[in-house]
Amino acid sequence: MRLLLASLLVILSASGNSALAQQATLSVVTPDKADAQAYRTLFRRALSYKKLADEADLAHTPKPHLRHVLATRYALSDDDSASLEKMAIAYQVAIKPIHDRTLEVVKQYRARFPFGVIQAGMDATPPPELAELQKQDDAVTLLYRDLLHNSMREENFQKLNTRIAADFGGRL
Repeated sequence: MRLLLASLLVILSASGNSALAQQATLSVVTPDKADAQAYRTLFRRALSYKKLADEADLAHTPKPHLRHVLATRYALSDDDSASLEKMAIAYQVAIKPIHDRTLEVVKQYRARFPFGVIQAGMDATPPPELAELQKQDDAVTLLYRDLLHNSMREENFQKLNTRIAADFGGRL
């Protein structure tokens, strides 16, 4: 998703619409936005480690440490680690239609510009639907953050949240 939005920003800046591109890149990062970015990254990493571990098991070269990378990094109990994995899987299912629609919107947008060239006088403004899709993506991510929070003891979640913010919050 970020790659798609970044591509649009490159298109905007290349088209001479630099004021609009600057406005898009200078948007204010709210605490919820930072949380959405951080938890989106956490859920994706949890799924990536699970996928790698599952693939290793199928190849008869098990790598059990892959199932505990995040649990070790964030000092999660077995129950909290299982909750994270369940939330990451459910998050992926919930977010897929939004991502699929985003890809469709971007594909349609790019189709307007043959060979990726924006001719003089062409409107290169990104579709407003992308901003709405980003809001939906953020809302789903924050929902699954809250579900994860509800599945953990408050103290454990606060520790996890602090570590996630330190790891992902400032670098995204």
